[in-house]
Amino acid sequence: MATKTRPRTTDRQSNPRQSSPRQPNPRQSGARQANPRFARLAGLQRTVKDSISEMKKITWPDQETTRNLTIVVIAISLILGLLLGGVDALFVRLWQAMP
Repeated sequence: MATKTRPRTTDRQSNPRQSSPRQPNPRQSGARQANPRFARLAGLQRTVKDSISEMKKITWPDQETTRNLTIVVIAISLILGLLLGGVDALFVRLWQAMP
């Protein structure tokens, strides 16, 4: 089944919007377009609104989960501290034993 298509015209004069270089939109001109501080302020407002909406999506852990995870972090920190302290003490003794 063949479809009929119109031939593409390469004449840009047939469409006046395409023939002229891009012109600024008159509705966008004025203080909002000319003032870069407004753009920064609008960007800051958008960032704050996005941050607030993302904060509302957070599900915080309950008290028991928080306590258990805190205990895990403290235990791992103590174990790694003892391990690194032992390795450091070993290296100090090896360094002092060198002639």
